[in-house]
Amino acid sequence: MAGNGTARVLFVQHQDDCPPGHVGDRIRERGAEVEVVRAQAPRLPDPRDFDLIVPLGCYDSAYDESLPYLGREWKLLTAAVASDVPVFGICFGAQLLSRVLGGEVRPAPGGPEIGWLTVDTAPRAAGTVEPGPWLVWHLDVMTPPPGGVELARTDVGTQAFSHGRHLGVQFHPEATVESTLAWAETFRDRLPETGSSYDEIATTTRQVAADAPRRAYALTDRVLDRALRHSAC
Repeated sequence: MAGNGTARVLFVQHQDDCPPGHVGDRIRERGAEVEVVRAQAPRLPDPRDFDLIVPLGCYDSAYDESLPYLGREWKLLTAAVASDVPVFGICFGAQLLSRVLGGEVRPAPGGPEIGWLTVDTAPRAAGTVEPGPWLVWHLDVMTPPPGGVELARTDVGTQAFSHGRHLGVQFHPEATVESTLAWAETFRDRLPETGSSYDEIATTTRQVAADAPRRAYALTDRVLDRALRHSAC
C-alpha cells in the first residue's frame, strides 16, 4: 500500500469510451487511490507501486503485435505477475493477461459476441463471478492460461478465468449506460450480424441499468478485498 496506508489501484485505459466506469467508481468509494494511465503513454508506471492493476477494454486485438503500445503494456503486466501484484483484466485486458500467462487469443469463430448475456459459471466460481447478466462485447476469444481455472463461459468461449491472484473477465463489469451506447453507436452497422441492433442494445441497457452497478460493485469488492488481504500480510 501507499505510505499512508491507502490502497493504490492503477487503471490502464486504451480509449476514451472505455473508462474505469463502475469498477473505478466502486474502488474510489472504498477509499482507494485511483490512477488512470493511457496505454499509449510513452512510459507506464511501475506496477510494484500499486496494490492492483486493471487493464481495460479496447477495440484492438490483444494478439496484434503491430500495436505501438502493446509491448509496453505487456511489460507492465509481466512485471506485475513477476512481482505478485494482482491483475484484474477486463476484455482486452483479460486477453492480454491470458497471453502474458501463456494462454491464447484468436478471432471469435462466429464473429462478434455482443449483448447483455447470462454466463455459465463453474461451481468453483461461487463467490467470485455471478451469472449476470453482464455486458459482453468482443471480437476475439481467449483461453485460460496454463495453470488457470475457467470460472465462466458462453457457447462462444471463456468469459472469466483465475490464475493465482489474477482474474480476467471477458465481459464488461465497468460498462455504464453512456459507454455502452457509445459502443453501440460505433458498431451500429455491425450489430445486425450479431442478431442485435442499436435500439435493442439501448433498450436492454436501460432495463438493466439499475442493477448493473450492484453486480459490478460486488465483483469489484471481491477483487479488491483479495488484493488487500495479501497486501496487509
